[in-house]
Formats: sequence, structure tokens, C-alpha cells
Amino acid sequence: MKPRVLFVDDDTLLLSAIGRSFWNRYELVTAESGPAALDIVRRSPPFAVVVADMMMPGMDGITFLKKFAEISSLTTRIMLTGDARLDTAMEAVNHGQVFRFLIKPCDEENFGAVIDVGIRQYQLVTAEKSLLEDTLSGSVQILVELLSVFDPKAFGLTQKVREYALKLASAMNLPAPWDLGLAALLCRIGKLAIPMELHAKVSRGERLTLQETEVFRMVPEYGRAMVTQIPRLQSVARFILYSTKDYDGEGYPVDGIAREDLPLESRILKVATDFVEQSHIRKSKPVVVAQMKTLRGKYDPAVLAALDALVNADKSEFINQSRSLLGFEALRIGMVLAGDLFSDRGFVVLPAGTRLSAFHIERLRSLGTLNGLEEPILVSTFDFQE
Repeated sequence: MKPRVLFVDDDTLLLSAIGRSFWNRYELVTAESGPAALDIVRRSPPFAVVVADMMMPGMDGITFLKKFAEISSLTTRIMLTGDARLDTAMEAVNHGQVFRFLIKPCDEENFGAVIDVGIRQYQLVTAEKSLLEDTLSGSVQILVELLSVFDPKAFGLTQKVREYALKLASAMNLPAPWDLGLAALLCRIGKLAIPMELHAKVSRGERLTLQETEVFRMVPEYGRAMVTQIPRLQSVARFILYSTKDYDGEGYPVDGIAREDLPLESRILKVATDFVEQSHIRKSKPVVVAQMKTLRGKYDPAVLAALDALVNADKSEFINQSRSLLGFEALRIGMVLAGDLFSDRGFVVLPAGTRLSAFHIERLRSLGTLNGLEEPILVSTFDFQE
């Protein structure tokens, strides 16, 4: 696959010449103005390199590259200019975050060499970002699976919440859902700050005092404080903080932020979390969505509409799902528990809807050997059910 390069210049003759020279070398896309180029960027896959003319009517190159960086921060940005003054270069570097300069007129060989360097820079940056994200995601996934051993109810369904959150993000064209995925996994971590005696009181169905209720209400703040300590996860911490707040502004934190001012990621988390929890109780997902629609002001209508479309699109799986009773040795990664799995003492080992990982399977096998956990268990290849 050829690297994608965006070339922006109001000189149509230059655009044509560039296209003729490099059509077989790059996947070259051209635009005659900054606004037209930004529209292309919003509607297309990412570019490895963008080259912009400095002097363009309406929106100059520096302004364009600054706006471009807000949409696609990893793309290598190159400035094409006929003005070789130092102050011009400094302004482009400081405001447009320019990687290289090309001075007009620029010969074909030099142009291609600079673009190739820009492509290598993009490949290096994206590879490093991918490695970091994969490492963090894997580490958080292991942490959540370990936490699910101690509190299956709180952490057992986090993987399913993440799956739905990412599906909703895709449906709503959220550009970078990686941090949303981490927020979905970590949104319950604040529960670790609540004393065990309060957790036990809730498990027994006992009435909480106003002070105890306030402690549980503060779970998003506890989670935000914990996650903020992890480098590069400040945005994740903010999504967690607002993940239980209603769309109309009711709930915690009490700060006047509501509706579109709430992070979209938090609005998605709110819908995905409540949907997964209610689906665990009611089983019928269309019924759960219908019930959520009746709760005025609680959820973002746009996110609910995306969830409704998602559930309706997957109705074929309601009919075609395959359930089986399997022994622990026959379990495979990706299978989904079709019912709560209890220990011989009546405690939930894993809740229904848990998508089995290698950790889950090995734990079940160990429990079967050491504690006599009964098998077979009911699992489903498809996690949609009526």
C-alpha cells in the first residue's frame, strides 16, 4: 500500500505537476485551500505526510497546519514557501509544528527526498504510539482480570462494557477511541477506595446511611484520582470522572457541566455501562434499550440512537447464537458465559456475559481441580441473547 500524502496549494498548475510526477509513488491527494483540505482529512483515513503552501488566500499555511494538527496530530507536517526568512520559519515551527521546509521553486528529486523522510518519521511515531498503547492496554487488561477475582460483580463485565463503548465510538465516528477503551476498563477502579465493610453491607442488601451513600457517589472521583497518577492517562481520568453523570447534569460531580459540555467519551461510557448491567439482569437487549429511552435527561440521545441501531443491526445473532455445555478443558478464548458461574459456597466466580480470556480459563481449571467447581458450564459463541 502506497503512503498517503496530502498536498495543499492554491496553485492548480503546481498541483497538476505534482500529481503527474508522484502518482505512482504515493497515494497523493490534493486540495486548493485549507478549508477544503480539512474537510478531506475529517472524511478520510490518516495521511502520513501533509505539505501545505505558506501563502494561500483565506487561510494561510500556518493556520491550516495548526488546525490540521488538532485533527491528525501524528501526520508529518511540511511547509512549502517562497519566503525563506528566519521569522517565517520560526512562526511555522512554533505554531504549525512543522517538521521540514521546502523552498519554492523545489525540484522533483528534493521534493521526493523530503517527503520520504516525512513518511519515515510518521512510521516511527505511529509504531512507537502503537507499542505504548498496546503495552498500556495489555497491562490494564491484566489488572482488571486480577481485580475480577476479588470483586466479580464490579469488574467481571468491564470487558463487555469496553466492547460496547468501542462499538458506539465507531458508530459515532470518534477519531481516537483508544483512551475510551482504557476508561471503560478502569471506570470501576474507584471502588477499591471504599471500605470492605461498606461493600459487604451492600451485598447483604442493607440500607446505607446518607454518609455511606455519598461515599459510593464519590467512586468516579476516587477513580480519577487513581488514574491521574499514571503518565499520559489524564484524558482517561477525566472520562472516568464524568462517566456516571446524567446527560442533563444531574449526579456527580456537581459542577454545572451538562449535555454537550460533558466529554463524549463519558456520555458513551454512561450508556454502555448501564446497558451492559441492565442486559445482565433483563437478558433482552431491545427491551433494555427501550427502557433507557424512557429515562428523559439521563442519557445523550445521540448515543442512545447509536446503541439502538447497533442492537437492531445485530438481531441476526439473537437467532443464530450457539450455546454449549462444555468442560473446562474445552473452553476457548472469546467464548462468553451464558449464565452466572457460582462457587460451591454460592459466591459469583464470574458473571454472565464475561468474555473468557486465557486468565479466566486457567482460573476456572484451577478452581475445578482444587475446589471442585462443577462442570460443564454453559457458554455461547455469540454474546447477544433474548
